[in-house]
Amino acid sequence: MSQILFWIAVGIATICFAVILFLVYKHWHEIRLLDPDSIKEEKEKQRRDELVKERFKRIQSGKVEPFKTLYRRFVFSSKTAFHRSYLKLINLNRFYEQAKHPFAKVAPSQDERVKLLLDEARSLARDLKWADAEKRYLEILLMDNRNSEAYKGIGLIYLKQKMMPQAKETFEYLLKVKQADDIVYASLADIAGFDKDKRQEEAYRIKAVQARPRLANRQAELAKFYIDNGAYKEAWPSAKRATDLDPKSAKYQELALECLIELGEAVDAKRQYDKLRLILDDQPKLAKYKQRIENIKNA
Repeated sequence: MSQILFWIAVGIATICFAVILFLVYKHWHEIRLLDPDSIKEEKEKQRRDELVKERFKRIQSGKVEPFKTLYRRFVFSSKTAFHRSYLKLINLNRFYEQAKHPFAKVAPSQDERVKLLLDEARSLARDLKWADAEKRYLEILLMDNRNSEAYKGIGLIYLKQKMMPQAKETFEYLLKVKQADDIVYASLADIAGFDKDKRQEEAYRIKAVQARPRLANRQAELAKFYIDNGAYKEAWPSAKRATDLDPKSAKYQELALECLIELGEAVDAKRQYDKLRLILDDQPKLAKYKQRIENIKNA
């Protein structure tokens, strides 16, 4: 009986294998034409991987000027750091493999690991430890190459170091994959301002405000752009909105007062001045504002 079952199983397997060979032979021309690189998702994945690899090469090769000295001094430690990152990935994979077991709760999840690395990177960036902060962000991208927070962190590091081509590349990538927010738009506006491209800067400032209309800082940045270019009428709505959102900011109150003085609105400027003098302890500056308001009245 067992022999009969065995030969039946062998027969079924042979038939299945023959069917598979027949289908492959029949559709061989279509299969040959398949190109994994033509798939949109595959292209995006390859693009993200290239960005991460490029940044690793940039650190290890010493091509980034601010890190040249660090590279020369710690070339061996840089290589071992890369291997440590690889080992960490292996350990994380083990944690996931153990997820089925009752004691898997003690292993940190990838989300927890990413959150920890983000906190470390931001803290290092605040302390101006650019190289260490960038390594944390890159470690995140090794685990999750779609993490927009890591890309933004790297872009801001480049921006603060005036590495404009690298910063622009990073933020434009986020724009391309539709992960742009007010930080991305404001950063691209800063880059456009650095390049003296006023039209592009204005467009990005407006998009930043549209992305976060209730963020006083974004309103103030747009107002400051218009003031710097002498467009006080266009600056006034954003300056007023910034003071409404954050009335305790002397900086925003000054922007609004500057608009009103330049527009010749003496009465409104006097009201704005009264608000400013309650929070600004700079008597020489206040005296200048008061004199400018008096000049409007006299005129």
